[in-house]
Formats: sequence, structure tokens, C-alpha cells
Amino acid sequence: MKLQAILIGAVVVVGVMAVSNPSKERYIEYATEQFSETGKTSICTADLPVAAQQSCKFLISQGKGVIKTLVENSTKQQNFVVFSLYATEMPNRKITTIAAFGNFIMFK
Repeated sequence: MKLQAILIGAVVVVGVMAVSNPSKERYIEYATEQFSETGKTSICTADLPVAAQQSCKFLISQGKGVIKTLVENSTKQQNFVVFSLYATEMPNRKITTIAAFGNFIMFK
């Protein structure tokens, strides 16, 4: 009886993981947003006057289409049905992301 309950529970968890495994399109949207925010906080705050910081943030916001294209073209997905691994090759680093339960965990 206990073993049967454990097996049913495991099947339910695996089923939920398989259904909630995010698509590559969702990852691209997520990564585009993350890279844009990282750019705004790291590039646009480095010893710049306030007006220059505002302009920098605006330019990054307007360049999301370029960032999205870069992410689309440089990302490879390994789909394991219950979770996915995404590897994004940026010009100066490789970023690996685990996607499971509808969420993303990014490792830089």
C-alpha cells in the first residue's frame, strides 16, 4: 500500500514536470528580459551622470529586439521532457539555464 502511494505520487510529480516544462520561446523571452535588466544595472550605472544613465537605460530598452535575436541565434536546448537545459553562448561567456516547473534557474 505504501509503495503504491509512493509510485502514484512519483507519477504525478513527473507528469506535472512534463506538462510545466517551459518552451524555448518562453526561455528566449525570459533570457531577453534578464540580459536587458543586467545591462541596465551593470552598464548604465558605472560612473555615469544621471542623464547618461537614463539614456543608456532607454537605449537598452529599445534594443530588446536585437537582444532577443542574439539569444535566439545563440541558444541550444536539451529537452529531457521533465526539464530542459538551455546553453546560451554570449560573446564573452556561456550561460546555462535549467528550466523546470515553469521556472528558470540561470547559472553564469
